[in-house]
Amino acid sequence: MPNQFHKLKVLAIDNPIKEATTITFDVSPNLYESFNYFPGQHLIIKFFINGEEVRRSYSLNSCPFKEEPLQVTVKRVNNGLVSNYVGDHLKAGDELEVMVPQGRFYADVQEEAYKTYFLFAAGSGITPIISILKSVLIASPNSAVNLFYGNANQDTIIFKSELEDLQQQYPQRLHIVHTLSEPKVWSTWEQWKGRKGRIDAEAVEWFITNHPPIAQSTEYYICGPGAMNISIRKTLQGLQVPKELIHIEQFGGNVEELNTNIEAVDNAQLTAILNGQTHQFKVPKGKTILQVLKAANVNPPYSCESGVCATCVAKVTKGKAEMKVCMALEDKEIAKGMVLTCQALPVTAELEVKIS
Repeated sequence: MPNQFHKLKVLAIDNPIKEATTITFDVSPNLYESFNYFPGQHLIIKFFINGEEVRRSYSLNSCPFKEEPLQVTVKRVNNGLVSNYVGDHLKAGDELEVMVPQGRFYADVQEEAYKTYFLFAAGSGITPIISILKSVLIASPNSAVNLFYGNANQDTIIFKSELEDLQQQYPQRLHIVHTLSEPKVWSTWEQWKGRKGRIDAEAVEWFITNHPPIAQSTEYYICGPGAMNISIRKTLQGLQVPKELIHIEQFGGNVEELNTNIEAVDNAQLTAILNGQTHQFKVPKGKTILQVLKAANVNPPYSCESGVCATCVAKVTKGKAEMKVCMALEDKEIAKGMVLTCQALPVTAELEVKIS
């Protein structure tokens, strides 16, 4: 079952930068096939902290085309419950409950492809991006990669050494540009000589102009904070990039996408078909479908609870629901009745959903 958790042992703990922790997992041979993945996908990990269960989605930064173990990297967040727990307490030998890799943000890398990949990342958004980058370089020998990576300063560049090694190994097929919003100045003769500033519209246009594609076939992958993602998407569309070639992974919610005009129905009758079983509940006004299912302990699939990861996707088969935030579904999926239960509020007196 895709929503089943498996116990994986932590093989190693490393720190690519001071404020980030890389977790390497030991996957037993009987789970090898189940834990196959596309570059860009993520793991949903269950933690028990202070007696409570919490779940988080973390992108895989390992490469499925190399014989290397599964790895995710967690960047510490101020007051972040899980990120601080990982950084302060997790150690080699510990066991974590992990779902098989999933997610709609991934690259289907083909050996025979002749393609240019434009990759945009900021901060820990590099985690799925570096998986795609390595996969293209290894498994698609006629394709090229252009990476634009933004950080605060020199000390916050995750995977800096690995990226430098890859640049030297693939000088004709990999081009990396770093940009720092607040570069450190160590001395008058040792200063940051690279690009400065954030990845905004002007920077995106500059990057594409100075790194033209080697082939007409192109794809664009973006992973970072919401404002950056939206800015890059709008800029690319303004440059006539087709929407279907732009792939976005969102870290966290985004108030710019928040729908505050939903007229939710109080005590709507909810019928939820989950794992072949039918459940019926009343939904208090303002409560999401997922909140009701979690309170009833029927074990619904979920992870981020912010409209980003699509783990909780369901299909509306009767009635109507509207979402507060949706960064994980395409317009055509929404038109077919797909919703994210973590964001969906009933707007009809009766609502039926099927959860895969």
